[in-house]
Amino acid sequence: MTTATLTKVGNSMAVVLPKGLRQQAGFEAGEKLSIDSPRKGVVVITAIHDDVEDRLARLEKVEARISKRSRLAPWPKGKTADDFIREARDARADEIVSL
Repeated sequence: MTTATLTKVGNSMAVVLPKGLRQQAGFEAGEKLSIDSPRKGVVVITAIHDDVEDRLARLEKVEARISKRSRLAPWPKGKTADDFIREARDARADEIVSL
């Protein structure tokens, strides 16, 4: 469990989220958050991801991180999984026909 302290900032109060918790939640600086208090003593913080461009940007960031780790080439722009499946089927059909 992570703990934090409320800090006064002007007329508001602030909580600094520790790095480990931010990483675990996947929060990044500048990210929009929804904050709700369903009952006394409970605060729920949720990232807001409803914009298509934001989703695409996040997916591209994740893809870049994964490709760095696994050293795989990034997914080719403009190609879908269906394109790869079609190409594999065509290659297999060509192989069978050439027998």
